[in-house]
Amino acid sequence: MMSSNSSNRPVWNQPESTYPQTGLKVFNSLTKSKVPFVPREGNNVSWYGCGPTVYDAAHMGHACSYVTFDIIRRIMEDYIGYDMSVVMNITDVDDKVILRARQKYLLKQYQDDASLSPEQVVGDVTAAFNEYVNKHFKDFVESRIGKKVATSEDWKEFVAAVDQGKDAAFVASDEKTPMHYNAASTAFWALSVARLHVSEGKARPDEMLTLTNSAEDVLSPWLDRQHGAEVTDQRIFRDLAAFWEKDFFEDMDALNVRRPHVLTRVSEFVDDIVRFVQRIIDNGYAYEVDGSVYFDVGAFDGKNDHFYAKLEPNSKGNSRLLADGEGSLTKEELNKRSLSDFALWKMSKPGEPRWPSPWGEGRPGWHIECSVMASEILGAQIDVHVGGIDLAFPHHDNELCQSEAHFENHQWVNYFMHAGHLNIEGLKMSKSLKNFITIKEALNKYSSRQIRTLFLLSQWNKPLFFDAKSMEEAIVIEKSLSNFFANTTALLREFRLRQSESDARRHTLAPELDLLEALKDAKSQVHSALLDSFDTPTAMRAIQEIVSRTNTYLQRGRDNIDLQIVQTVVEYVSRIMRVFGMSNESSALGWGSSAASSDGQGVADRESILLPVARVLSDFRDVVRELALSGGDKQALLKLCDKIRDSDLPELGVIIDDHGDGRALVKIADPEEIQRDRERQEAEIAQRLLTKQLQAQKAEEKRQGRLAKGKQSPEEMFRTPEMLELYSAWDEHGIPTKDKAGEELTKNKVKKLAKEYDAQKKLHEKYLESLNA
Repeated sequence: MMSSNSSNRPVWNQPESTYPQTGLKVFNSLTKSKVPFVPREGNNVSWYGCGPTVYDAAHMGHACSYVTFDIIRRIMEDYIGYDMSVVMNITDVDDKVILRARQKYLLKQYQDDASLSPEQVVGDVTAAFNEYVNKHFKDFVESRIGKKVATSEDWKEFVAAVDQGKDAAFVASDEKTPMHYNAASTAFWALSVARLHVSEGKARPDEMLTLTNSAEDVLSPWLDRQHGAEVTDQRIFRDLAAFWEKDFFEDMDALNVRRPHVLTRVSEFVDDIVRFVQRIIDNGYAYEVDGSVYFDVGAFDGKNDHFYAKLEPNSKGNSRLLADGEGSLTKEELNKRSLSDFALWKMSKPGEPRWPSPWGEGRPGWHIECSVMASEILGAQIDVHVGGIDLAFPHHDNELCQSEAHFENHQWVNYFMHAGHLNIEGLKMSKSLKNFITIKEALNKYSSRQIRTLFLLSQWNKPLFFDAKSMEEAIVIEKSLSNFFANTTALLREFRLRQSESDARRHTLAPELDLLEALKDAKSQVHSALLDSFDTPTAMRAIQEIVSRTNTYLQRGRDNIDLQIVQTVVEYVSRIMRVFGMSNESSALGWGSSAASSDGQGVADRESILLPVARVLSDFRDVVRELALSGGDKQALLKLCDKIRDSDLPELGVIIDDHGDGRALVKIADPEEIQRDRERQEAEIAQRLLTKQLQAQKAEEKRQGRLAKGKQSPEEMFRTPEMLELYSAWDEHGIPTKDKAGEELTKNKVKKLAKEYDAQKKLHEKYLESLNA
């Protein structure tokens, strides 16, 4: 079956299969539309995901992509039932890795050099600062102050000319301008302090360390330009990549993202990459220049029905995106045949890792790595390729064309899925913009489940805003689900303990039948939503609705509800939450628990769990016994009961809810989540109290202002020196009747002055009352 969106877009071939299909439709970036999902081989799905370039901490933009596709993968595996083969790469050879590794190494070497005097450090940082400023703000430096920045006074003049970095044209000149300005400002102030101390002879070694750390963003590139070519130990690059790879997977584990079935690293596939590139050359789609190999876009596009830039045809020839795709260490080669041609193999310059090849020592280009690693594991055609939308062009488009050039086929990937941008303060969250929040920072503020809830509430292929407002909505919904699970599992636990023989009464009546019908509707809505390109926002609304309906049903009281039906609802909601990755439990109701089952629990585990609760109860018993023996009053006993309910047990993850029927409901929860909720509630109370205090302060200031204004008597208000310049005659109350020239005032003017007089009279009376109060 053939399909195409328009004449200027490539033809996309709808996969066909005799195997029974699930009805799943996915939004395919290759067609810009929802299309039926048909795996190539029965129920087996091959899946390749672009992994991280490991040179720094993972941020919430990464979390958006990896959690989003983890949700989709889980839906396909755990809900729909596909047999998945998931491959992900680690980019451990790349311009960003090389630069960061070299710069970190050189900065550390510089900081450890005991022979450097404070004067030399200040001189080096000054040279680096001037170079940084004149490079990144070149056009504005020349147009606003007419000279290069060479002194502190030049920088101050430039800062004033761009309104402390807030000048609209300056900010809009480049998305990285605010980042560069902040880096320069931080370095300048650290440099100013260091210069002062050096001039006074008071500079200490630790201050020089503070200076070089504060100026790292301007000093490191300068050091790299001076000495980068001297870095020859390849372990420097491997060690940095290994460190951040480990850190990345710690973050993924904390976010409950499943590991891939196969993990590949560029450094482990270099020989395969060389063979892959040679095949592209042999097929006539690449050429060698001075030890580097470039893909020939002109030779590929249109030949043998090939199409370049299938994903983003409108981005063809975009010089900025093409340059970004080639990397910061790759200068534009004059010998390339076309601007659109891109590197498959890069000749290694001094200070770069290197491997042997038929074209000389070099290293892989960025785009080629994914094509090779995915094909080596999954074959000449892949069902699903996923990644962030920022990778669509040129990275993914280049992957497609070089793979199709290698295999001489026309559809290397059947379904391309791209997660939308994560935006913060209106901008894409990005390491290159330094406007990112690391995953660890986010997890210090929010739980993994709250973060995942945010992604579930958003359409996976649309932009998502990460801010306090969107997180607050996620927190409220996650909290409502937590409360639902805590209440229902507590009721069910109690029900199992007290379950007795039939009372010979029918319990499945109209309310129960209504709840069963609502559950049936919820299941239908969730199923339809998940098959409709993984529409989790709609599915979550259906889950929220059945939770709300069940909560309403529970309000009938525990003696008037059918807990078997409630359990059916809880089991379904729990299953969908597990599918969404909100819990790892395979059979538990609700969020489950990380504790081992009772069957496999050792003595030490039992002791660690039970002993804290037993100690609280023992302390409670001791105090109750003492009260009883001493004849303590009832109020003291009630306060003690409140303390164990509100403080002691919640710290251990036990919540006691008092119910109107006189029987408390015991619930189990995560102590950290209880503490986090308590801190959030305390913060909200403190904020409300602060707001109230500020309002009271403002009201008091306003009252004092009125009293101060009322200090003047109304009879004197028009006889001040200023008023004597305006008026020459007054009536018996002191209201002016004539102007300075002796002319009678108009009736309207006198009327207006009389109103001011009356207003002042009231203020003055209140002032006099305040004196007697």
